[in-house]
Amino acid sequence: MNVIIVEGLSDKKFLESYISYLNEKFQKRYLIIDRVRDAKGQNAIHSALNTQKIQIKKGETKNIGILIDANDSGIQGKIKNIINSAIEKAFGVKNAIESPNDKVSIDFEGNIFNLFCYICNIDGKGELEDILQEIRKDKNTQLPLCLDQFVSCMKGFNEAYPEKEYKKNLIYFYAYECICKQKGLNSDEIKSILKGYNYFCSEYWDFEHFRLKELRQFLELFR
Repeated sequence: MNVIIVEGLSDKKFLESYISYLNEKFQKRYLIIDRVRDAKGQNAIHSALNTQKIQIKKGETKNIGILIDANDSGIQGKIKNIINSAIEKAFGVKNAIESPNDKVSIDFEGNIFNLFCYICNIDGKGELEDILQEIRKDKNTQLPLCLDQFVSCMKGFNEAYPEKEYKKNLIYFYAYECICKQKGLNSDEIKSILKGYNYFCSEYWDFEHFRLKELRQFLELFR
């Protein structure tokens, strides 16, 4: 069994869409991902690792990948304080991972499985939304531009728009505008697509963008 642990539902939906795209394009190098689990924070990642112990003991789980954001902590900060801390708590192994896409074999009660990670980042910091912002196919959609104008207007009143909210809203507005351009969708269908994060498709996002190179290398570790 191959398992990926991510931080949230939007990350899960994006990853599933990207994997589906890769499997369709490169059928001879098929990626078999049995489960993508969404978790958030150190304790949640530890909990997600704990739930795999039964499958590891049965020899079913062979590979576990962890995908989280670098944020302001940076890549090494997240590996040390979040990922390795959770691994040590779950399996008693200290400093298991040194760097992203570093495949480590762990012996848990006589059962060997592989564990590795990818940290979403732009030049060492940031999050998945930063990558999504760069890989948008249409950089001229109007709603994200309206958001930028609103943020600039707030600065004129010495009011700061929360950065994390800005990133999430920019992606949401971009997806909303792209979906609205589709013919034949009613308002309920549009709301359903947005609510389920079902807008991560190659029509809207450039899945061949160089920013996804390291993520693709991470997924190749499951082969």
